[in-house]
Amino acid sequence: MEIKNITFAYQDKITRLHNIDTDIKKGEITTIIGPNGSGKSTLLSVMTNNNQPQQGKILLEGKGINEYKPKELAQTLGVVHQQNSAPSDMTVEKLVEYGRLPYKGTFSPLSEKDQEMIDWALHATGIYEKRDMPIDTLSGGQQQRVWIAMVLAQDTPYLFLDEPTSNLDIYFQYEILELVKKLNEEHNLTIGMVLHDINQAIQYSDTIIAMKQGEIIQKGNPKEIITERLIYDVYGVHVVVKRDDSLGTYIVPTGI
Repeated sequence: MEIKNITFAYQDKITRLHNIDTDIKKGEITTIIGPNGSGKSTLLSVMTNNNQPQQGKILLEGKGINEYKPKELAQTLGVVHQQNSAPSDMTVEKLVEYGRLPYKGTFSPLSEKDQEMIDWALHATGIYEKRDMPIDTLSGGQQQRVWIAMVLAQDTPYLFLDEPTSNLDIYFQYEILELVKKLNEEHNLTIGMVLHDINQAIQYSDTIIAMKQGEIIQKGNPKEIITERLIYDVYGVHVVVKRDDSLGTYIVPTGI
């Protein structure tokens, strides 16, 4: 995916993205970080065609993203939004079935291929045994797995997630991130996501995009770009960057 000279503002006319030029490399995990209001989720919404830029263009597999027909785009790019809702009595498997809508008519029965992809998505996310349970009986982390499973059932080569660990305790945060890593490594999904936790972004990303006030401040390999100066410039927080043979690169905040 190529993001070329994107400028976007909401109706309040306050520019949220300004001349964004970047890309999402195939086969990698790319994570967008930055403080609240920096434009992370806004950039993700433009990249997934939920918002239209006033300037610039997004190319997906060499084709303008706005040139895709809705079903064609849904067969190429899956999105897990930050806020999701479903009827409380809906079962896990029923929700995951919705991921097959891009491949079938609204009232068409499930094909053998549809059921195969649903079963694969349930197994890949570790919730196959809970397929008959109502969604509202699951934990927060399990519910997030269901939404990811629904998108996996779309059978897309690209998966985008907006703050997938939001509102989860630390156990379920790492459970979701391990799942993301598995999907990338074992199933070759190209993944773009927004994260708040800098250490998690360092640990689980091939590339980090650091944003502030609607602009990209730095982009690159986490081990190369994460410095005390970058974190202070982006967040206004003093940190010490540690590099350890067993733990890798991580930051320790020391104050403001």
